[in-house]
Amino acid sequence: MKALNVLVVDDAAFIRDLVKKALRDSYPSFKIHEAADGRKAQAILKSNPIDLVLCDWEMPEMSGLEVITWMREEERYQKTPFMMITSRGERDHVVKAVTAGVSDYIGKPFTRDNFLNKVNKLLAKYHHITAPDKAPEPLKQDQNAGMNALMGGLAAPAQKAQTKQKPSTAAASSALVATAKANSSTSSPSHANSSMKKGGKAKGVAELRFSSGGSARCVIKDINLQEMSGVFKREGDIPQLLEQVVLDIVDQDAGQVARINCYIRQLQAVENNMDAATIKVVIRYVDDDPQKLETLSRFIAKVR
Repeated sequence: MKALNVLVVDDAAFIRDLVKKALRDSYPSFKIHEAADGRKAQAILKSNPIDLVLCDWEMPEMSGLEVITWMREEERYQKTPFMMITSRGERDHVVKAVTAGVSDYIGKPFTRDNFLNKVNKLLAKYHHITAPDKAPEPLKQDQNAGMNALMGGLAAPAQKAQTKQKPSTAAASSALVATAKANSSTSSPSHANSSMKKGGKAKGVAELRFSSGGSARCVIKDINLQEMSGVFKREGDIPQLLEQVVLDIVDQDAGQVARINCYIRQLQAVENNMDAATIKVVIRYVDDDPQKLETLSRFIAKVR
């Protein structure tokens, strides 16, 4: 397979890691470059012959829109495929991106399959590269393992006796929960954990958009500059631990919406039964965009 130079640009390391893993699993011969902002991306583009750009819109120093505008003014990059990756899906933003010369557009949060489908189409169209017959599939939980993780090990003894997990399923479930706990212990400052209250008065409502599809109106129980805890009503499939999610926080006074990239750090059913309708969630931010964090800070100052 032809080896290409691919540039991944996003200020959130979590998103860059997701994109890089999907690319390496499907196209191991590709050389992947990465940048945390548009200015660094521009420097890489100047010093390397890049064949495909996968770029976020909202970034410090230089936005994705500014990157594509600069690229289309450069003779060698006038036809280079460029996919915009962003949490902003409003029609006017899509129009701006298309007008600036993007080749495709994908909104956050996105699934691995959706992302690879778009990349495959770009590679076929611009580089005549056929997609692999079968890309490695991500680890999946079965329904019982996912529910066990959600219930936080609170199932009644009788239920446990009736539903026995196979060793491999139990191991996968334990590994998933352990990963979430490890993420929490290594990345959450102690003062952040202590400030996340277990109960108390609601502090507002936010919109959660899950990469597995669907969204939820979440009642905020507590929020700080590292993470948010809240509850939402169960509708359809339940999201999974470590799943990518976008949190929409509205600053009504300033008329701004912060679309913050996050992942699900904790899930637990509020009612102790398999048909629990209310889900408690803790989401951890992975976004370093200063404008989003400024909007978030103003929101926190008003509700705490």
